[in-house]
Amino acid sequence: MGSALRKYSSIKIGGDAERILFLRDLMADPQISLPQPVRILGFASNILIDDRGLRGTVLIVRDDELPEPQVLGEDARSLTIKVGSGFSMQRLARWSSKRGLMGCEYMIGIPGSLGGALLQNAGANEQDLSMILVSADIFDLSNRERKILTAPDCRLSYRSSELKNHPELLVLGLELQLSKSSVAECESQVQLNLDYRRQKTPYQKPSLGSTWTRLKEGDDWLYPGQLIENAGLKGMKVGAIKVSEVHANYLINEGDATFVDAMTLIETVEQKVFEHSGIKLQREILIWSDL
Repeated sequence: MGSALRKYSSIKIGGDAERILFLRDLMADPQISLPQPVRILGFASNILIDDRGLRGTVLIVRDDELPEPQVLGEDARSLTIKVGSGFSMQRLARWSSKRGLMGCEYMIGIPGSLGGALLQNAGANEQDLSMILVSADIFDLSNRERKILTAPDCRLSYRSSELKNHPELLVLGLELQLSKSSVAECESQVQLNLDYRRQKTPYQKPSLGSTWTRLKEGDDWLYPGQLIENAGLKGMKVGAIKVSEVHANYLINEGDATFVDAMTLIETVEQKVFEHSGIKLQREILIWSDL
């Protein structure tokens, strides 16, 4: 059992793949043969990867050395930028706040890439990507052609998008419109969001962030962390993975947790919450497994 993908996983779980390829290699030779299926990996901050191995190709788009965002235009109120899909969300939060640009403050606590943010319409603190997205530069793996999807084309909704239904669509870059503000205001908001993450979540622990999505009930929201806590499951552990005692919607790897450990804990939590409340939790994370 290999562990080639473990180092790319925010929860530090993952095995080998039939082929691992970086985005820059694909774009250098767009017609290169790719064993199927093709899975697209950014910072793996919401993907649980089977450590027993995967068929096909894992295409890694994350790139810590991507150039800074390109400014496309501006007016008195806003500035439009283009940024690569492998660019870190946290890095973009820092970049924009230092320039007095609002819209990315929530990204400071999310260890993901911009491409993954589009797929999931990533959000926090009452912000999400739909609020700033203009368009996406897409490479269609099925016909090896590039195209532009407008924000309406992407159909962003709560933790979802049209791209979730089309795994053949690879995000190359995003065009975003950010509002002009003061550097002081932007950096203050980034710091507030970061402080909240550090206090209310297991910020420094290997995890996948929120494991389950909040659920709509009438005009109200049901929060999975509270449902899990109400069922008495905080601190529940399988092998080296456990329900965080800081925030019950987070599962943390305390060392050498396996994929089977994680899936056992996930399924157990879901069953016990249902038994306690009659509510079926809905997963926010993605599961990659061929077994």
